[in-house]
Amino acid sequence: MRRIRSTLATLGTLGAAGVLALAVPCSAFAANGFLVIDGVRHDSPKGCFEIPHLSVVFNVSDVPALVHNVPGCAGGFVQIIPPGLAAQVPGTHSVFLG
Repeated sequence: MRRIRSTLATLGTLGAAGVLALAVPCSAFAANGFLVIDGVRHDSPKGCFEIPHLSVVFNVSDVPALVHNVPGCAGGFVQIIPPGLAAQVPGTHSVFLG
């Protein structure tokens, strides 16, 4: 019983390490594709984009866009725009891709 628990713990640790190894390098690169905010195209988007007024945001990238209800992508996000979809975003918000 002790050997099974030890093996499961080792497999869990290796699995978690594998997920981290794959996730961390991806976050350092810009998204593939582009983001359109009110008709303005942003190629290979990465980071925070301010939404000063009511805007349509079209996410044509390979990662979800996270909409924050405050400028500067501070705090938690209030909406997710999945790849390939558009959403109307209220003013004084911000969108993060990365």
